[in-house]
Amino acid sequence: MRHGPTIAVLLILGALLLAAQPSHGAPRQWRNGDHSWNFAAPARGSEGKSQAADAAGSAVYIVRLSTAPPLSEYRGGIAGYPATATWDDGSDEEENDDDRVPEMLLSADDSAAEGGESDSEPESVDLDDTNGDHPFPNATAPAPAPADAAPQGSAAASARGGGSGSGGCPRHRLRLSMDRPQVAAFASLLQRQQAQVASEAGVGDGDLLYSYKHTSNGFAARLTARQAWRLQRNPAVASVRRSRVFQRQTSDSPKFLGLPGKVWPAVGGQSKAGDGTVVGVIDTGIWPEHPSFSDKGFSSNLPSGWKGKCEQSSTFRCNNKLIGAKAFYGGFQRASGKPTLTNDWLTPRDADGHGTWCAGAAAGNPVGLQGGGQVSGMAPAARIAAYKVFWTDRSSGNMYADESDIIAAVNQGVADGVDVLSLSLGGLDPNDNYFNDLAFMRANAAGVFVAFAAGNAGAPGRSQGAAYRTVANFAPFFLTVGASTIARGASLASAAAAASTQSLPLNAIAGAASTNSTVSCNGTGSGNSTGNNGTLPGDGSAMPGGNFSSGDGSSLTFTADGGITFATSSSSAPVVADFSSRGPLLPPSATAQAPQPGNAILKPDIIGPGVDLLAAAPGKKIGETGALARLSGTSMATPHLAGLAALIIQKYPNWSPAQVMSAMMTTARVTDTASSPIKSSSGGEATPWEMGAGHVFPPAMLDPGLTYDARDKDYQNFLAGQDLTRAKREFPGVALSPLAVRNLNLPTITLPRLQGSIQVTRTVTNVGGSQSTYSVSGKAPAGVKVTVAPKSLTVGAGQKESYTMTFTVDTPSNDFKYGYIVWADNQGHSVRSPLVVQPLSR
Repeated sequence: MRHGPTIAVLLILGALLLAAQPSHGAPRQWRNGDHSWNFAAPARGSEGKSQAADAAGSAVYIVRLSTAPPLSEYRGGIAGYPATATWDDGSDEEENDDDRVPEMLLSADDSAAEGGESDSEPESVDLDDTNGDHPFPNATAPAPAPADAAPQGSAAASARGGGSGSGGCPRHRLRLSMDRPQVAAFASLLQRQQAQVASEAGVGDGDLLYSYKHTSNGFAARLTARQAWRLQRNPAVASVRRSRVFQRQTSDSPKFLGLPGKVWPAVGGQSKAGDGTVVGVIDTGIWPEHPSFSDKGFSSNLPSGWKGKCEQSSTFRCNNKLIGAKAFYGGFQRASGKPTLTNDWLTPRDADGHGTWCAGAAAGNPVGLQGGGQVSGMAPAARIAAYKVFWTDRSSGNMYADESDIIAAVNQGVADGVDVLSLSLGGLDPNDNYFNDLAFMRANAAGVFVAFAAGNAGAPGRSQGAAYRTVANFAPFFLTVGASTIARGASLASAAAAASTQSLPLNAIAGAASTNSTVSCNGTGSGNSTGNNGTLPGDGSAMPGGNFSSGDGSSLTFTADGGITFATSSSSAPVVADFSSRGPLLPPSATAQAPQPGNAILKPDIIGPGVDLLAAAPGKKIGETGALARLSGTSMATPHLAGLAALIIQKYPNWSPAQVMSAMMTTARVTDTASSPIKSSSGGEATPWEMGAGHVFPPAMLDPGLTYDARDKDYQNFLAGQDLTRAKREFPGVALSPLAVRNLNLPTITLPRLQGSIQVTRTVTNVGGSQSTYSVSGKAPAGVKVTVAPKSLTVGAGQKESYTMTFTVDTPSNDFKYGYIVWADNQGHSVRSPLVVQPLSR
């Protein structure tokens, strides 16, 4: 019998089958953004190996799917995604406005077209030909219109969450559709898809930590390298990456910011400031008994969009002020073992104090001080939702948050219906990339304003591995906040609420010291500062008013009643804090020596009060009302900006998060209380890399005149400009048009390594309530010629107009140069944007 042909055929078939199998010998490299790992494929015969046997080599991973959008982008199968029968709940209900493509999904070009175009060439002007010494526009800001005098058709003149105000499109589409059967059916579909993908990779139910449906379509799970390898090979998976670790970024600021005189009256007074809004704080939890969170005077009628709950127990209760609370520790527990509970609780209760402080600074009630005065949050009438993500590691004793827990908290906050999320956390990862922050982009798409801390790494070179920049949290879809000092000289009491049972033990200290003795506090310390036999613990262990960070030369003076008088050698404020992280921030793929032309975003966006400030602190045992603590950090600045955002949202509920950011940034101060340029901690003039657009100036932010808007589609195109292949995986079915970073519609313009000439386009929206004509002025960066066309803009109420700037290198330099552009009208509006250019060559 001849077997030659048969054997040959079998050999060929066998070779084809082997070629079709995954290679089990050689390592397979896969990339997650700019992270790369080599995973060896699993050995043959290991498919039946138990998860327990692999546990030693497992870790927490975050997996995102490319099969469908998350709920924040769900529009009944429209919104650029293909409609499928599985998205339908089977009802005969007709589509309503909630299922139509909202304006927020228009591209930047479509939005700009609404303002109309002219067939003639616009008249241009060189910035050098304008008033280059244009004073800071808001040194004397116009008083914002009273709350009862909102422009006709503005958001403030209509019911919250409905109508179309000056911002253009109703906010919180997600809120309005959360109870719809179609949305519930789609959420169920996402969870089934996730479960199927996980099962195909051999991931058991016991290893699934979170199902993300609101700001991501994905899940967090404890995976072995083999399981991660299998998931990455699945075409339904957009990305697989290790969960990262985040650290905390750790006094009459309302008066310093001008809230009592001009801002609170514009929204109905301090007792109404923030009314109708919900501020979510993702941090170390909250101390619910503190008077900052008392619901005295608060109605039981919660904001209409609120859908959240409180994770209550016999020892933790919410109320009509603190309306939501939840603890997240699944990722932390799987990565590090159970949290250390010697000094903590597996509830939203705060054992550290960081989260309690931040919640109080953002939206805490006014709390009186023994020596007179008060401590108040920026939006004291806002409701609070606390999400606890920080825990203490048993082995190291360090407190940190796992990224999977943070994303779960963001998802929960969006589902609950918060208006603002404050995150005083961060981590300096030189390989970070914009795609890692997609959960926050989706929160933005759902109408939630997000504020992040810039970090406490200080100037470049101060921290390990940060030779070029230290700023963290650099994506364009959230506000990144740096820290500054405030004016001193006011007499403060002993940092304890009148109703508190945990008063600051200053009387005992003062008794050992001479009256009016002075204690100098130079530098940040965990040690003690002493003087005249009196001792102040710098670590706060004996008094919540510790944690002093007074590198500006401030001193403390005891008074006879046990209070403290704070004084400073500086006669003006603000000053950029020494610890506040700086830019420049460049794309992860660009080195310090060769950043990609035009691909940069100015970060931090803005600075705010963050040095030696008082806010709420926990008690020592359950049932105590707590005290007040004096802390410093960009952690402290962030909730200030989050609370201020709540005031803007209260007045203009239809504005997008980008418009809220724009209102803060374009009205920010660049001069101090002495009308001199804001200084850096080094004593020199602060640059935009240190202070962003400047210091927040609330008296002007409620009436900015023009805003720079960006919506979900703009951010999708921006990400497509970073990595089109990955963007297609993340946004399946969406028509993407890659957008250069320089043309993302931000209120800042940054151009590193500029060679020759380049054009930049921006679009503004008139939110001033009536048609107005704006003229341009400004100052070109040294060595750069800047031409603006047109030189004036006439913009109707609620309408958009665009302008183009041409940057041409005149005198090359390796250094960044700084300028600004101002659009001003005759109604008191001045809209300022910093210009940051590195004129490398002609």
